[in-house]
Amino acid sequence: MRRTVWILALAAGYVDGLALLYLGGIFASVVTGNLVLVGVAAATDPHHVTGAAVRAALAVAAYTATVLLARRLPPGRCLLAELLALCTLCGGWAVADHDPHGLVQLPLLTLATIALGLQAAAGRDSDQPTAYLTGSLTRLAQGRARLTTDGPPLIAVPAGAATAALLLDRVPWLGPLPAVALVAAASVIHAVPPRPPRPTAPARPRQAAYTP
Repeated sequence: MRRTVWILALAAGYVDGLALLYLGGIFASVVTGNLVLVGVAAATDPHHVTGAAVRAALAVAAYTATVLLARRLPPGRCLLAELLALCTLCGGWAVADHDPHGLVQLPLLTLATIALGLQAAAGRDSDQPTAYLTGSLTRLAQGRARLTTDGPPLIAVPAGAATAALLLDRVPWLGPLPAVALVAAASVIHAVPPRPPRPTAPARPRQAAYTP
């Protein structure tokens, strides 16, 4: 998964940006943020569960269930399943006329959350997460990680979110298509085995200096 970390992080940022802007202000993968929304809603309005709290709770449940169900799948199949979820999300986006509102947001948010849950399951054995980056930033701050390995997702996720904000404001019909292209590219790269390192030529033995 190391070869595809920055690609998948870019896709995760894009999908999270789309969910935040167009699917009710809810994250598709940041479980901590969604749990905070549920807690704030429960404390401020315990008798009437707000729409945001329902969407946040749904996202947490869908993410958790996806990771549990996909924990035994190999990474390649997780990426293919994520690709299928994103393609289905594209269909729902088109049916919603590129601007989902109300109850239509719920199934689309569920699909986005399932997609990123599958992405998390694909990288379960990797020390480089592509969506939840608190641990990466903590390791960098503590000097337990290198910027060259943990740094790319920290740049790619906000770049993906910024792309979603700028692109969908101008070309809303694109919807999740950029994320589909990114995950498809990551799936192809993952399926191709890496090139073996070139064998190094043995060093020539030094000739002893001639002494008459």
